[in-house]
Amino acid sequence: MKLTKRSGIGVVAGVSAVLLLAGCSGNSGSTGPATAAAKPSGSIQLSYWGSSSRVTKYDQIDKLFEQQYPGTTVQAAAGDFSTYFDKLNVQAASKSMPCVTTLQTRSLNDYTSNSTLMDLDSLVKSGQINVSDIPKSVLDTGDGPDGKLYMIPFGVAWNAIAVNTAMEKQYGITPLKAGYTQADYTAWLKDASSKLPKGVAATDNQGQDEPTFSAYVIANGYKMFNSKGKIGFPMSVLEDYWNMWQGFQKAGYTNSPSANADEPTQLEQFYVTENKLLSEQVAGNAIAGIQAADPSADMTTMTFATGKAGLGNMFFVSGYSIPKSCNNVTAAAAYINFWTNNDKAASVFASDNGAVANSTQLKQQIATPSSPGVKTELQQYQYILDQKVPTQTIPAGYDAVFEEAFTRDFQNVEFGKQTVKQATDAFFSEANASLGKK
Repeated sequence: MKLTKRSGIGVVAGVSAVLLLAGCSGNSGSTGPATAAAKPSGSIQLSYWGSSSRVTKYDQIDKLFEQQYPGTTVQAAAGDFSTYFDKLNVQAASKSMPCVTTLQTRSLNDYTSNSTLMDLDSLVKSGQINVSDIPKSVLDTGDGPDGKLYMIPFGVAWNAIAVNTAMEKQYGITPLKAGYTQADYTAWLKDASSKLPKGVAATDNQGQDEPTFSAYVIANGYKMFNSKGKIGFPMSVLEDYWNMWQGFQKAGYTNSPSANADEPTQLEQFYVTENKLLSEQVAGNAIAGIQAADPSADMTTMTFATGKAGLGNMFFVSGYSIPKSCNNVTAAAAYINFWTNNDKAASVFASDNGAVANSTQLKQQIATPSSPGVKTELQQYQYILDQKVPTQTIPAGYDAVFEEAFTRDFQNVEFGKQTVKQATDAFFSEANASLGKK
């Protein structure tokens, strides 16, 4: 799957990440949770990923924090997402992670499983970090398998279907309606394929896309993972899903496997942007990015199909954690609390890494969005939030094992190397052997 199609937040390191962390037990040399009356002071290190525009926003917010808490300084280090976790794994192994470390749900439990991170519940209970404006379903994404809170969410991402609405209008294709079912989607693909010109497919082949699959699993009433971090859905669900997408490909509804693999990773060069596809699976915040790159783009996004259990769109959340090795927990907690609750800071950041997690600030940004694309993004987040999609605890090894194996095994099917049954067996065997391990 292309880097920029994964919730707008990229792909983390491979199996080496889990192997490296296996030797990291964390450090209890922290000063420990400070009292609610303690005054923040001193220096803290901060790590995050992002482009130069995000660095500019962080610099502004860090200055606001230092102004509110004289005597504090923030030493920020930004990195490219593709290498961010490689560096972080080395820091984790040497017990030198920044006091405020940016993580996300896909990788969080690679660290909680090795006791690298502080349990933040005591900081919330003492009032040092106020999470009252974060919806419970979002806050719960920061929990580890033990039910303790290890990450405070600030940005909520998801995946969706981008639709070129200009092409829909041009070729007389009836748009999908909110709450559409899998049967509705199949009928839409069939209708679109009969009207689109030769060489333009209705969608990309999403058989290899784990965000689409997770939505399919949850919408049909299954869990992604069980209490031990192993696969929680039956093999038949994956077989049905892969057979469905193979059927779509044979019917001519999707582009070819080679075309799918060759698609550029730049938003402005996505096939749906360039009128080479009517629709495709993208990050939920792609519309804002596409419109920023091409203001003339006429596009929208749709959530995935609903099933007997409702909507299945999973949230992929970015947030802040504090390692056990942190030597300034008071200032780290104050910084996270500032990010979570300061309206001016939220306005500066403007949902730059997923929709803002704070509900009050979300209303403010929907009312006065930084761009029309961002407003569309935030409204879709609010819609998904209102559907009360069950929170899934993502086990250690999700990125390095589940996502990598999922994509690889379906590609073996696409290119005729394995049958669906063989690929399903291979996936279950590999994933269950490694997922959830400490």
